[in-house]
Amino acid sequence: MTAPTGLRERKKAATKAALSAATFRLAIAKNGIGNVTADEIAADAGVSTRTFHNYFPSKEAALLHDFQETTSALLADLRERVKAQPVWDAIRDSAIAMHFDEKFDVEMMRCREQLIHESPSLIKEQSGQFMALFKEAIGIVADATGTSVDDLYPRLVLGSALVCIKTTTEHWLADPEGRTLPEAIAEGFAVLERGITRPPVQGN
Repeated sequence: MTAPTGLRERKKAATKAALSAATFRLAIAKNGIGNVTADEIAADAGVSTRTFHNYFPSKEAALLHDFQETTSALLADLRERVKAQPVWDAIRDSAIAMHFDEKFDVEMMRCREQLIHESPSLIKEQSGQFMALFKEAIGIVADATGTSVDDLYPRLVLGSALVCIKTTTEHWLADPEGRTLPEAIAEGFAVLERGITRPPVQGN
């Protein structure tokens, strides 16, 4: 995603980032997003509650703001990659190119995943974000494969890829030692490519 260039855009981006960070800090400190109010988030970020509501429709959206930004970057990268790569490889390489483990602290990623898993409202918000990602990405996949967005093939390809990215990321977060997140994502895609009707033979 292109970084904001104008002063107003940079200030808006900084305010959004500050509100998102404040939401995360408070959710950790108060043991869950359900124990945090918009007033508290605004006060922590040094803005008015009205400003908070101008930027985010909910505290869940604020906490998961970085996912929205990452999604925009991934989609932009994918649009370029499908021009030269098979779509499956393009999705995999776009996910790898995001370098989530370099952009975000591993412990912070773990804490956020725990917050999400323990909060129905955050699960709902994240599900909505994934649905929005799917809706936008399916057009890219369909165009790249000469299919329709309503066809089964592009929907299976994209759905499998997104589940793979999410699952391998969660698996890596549980035990990141000895490999990077890009390596874990590459392994996940390789497992799907080999087929999943039978479990892998140990040692292979």
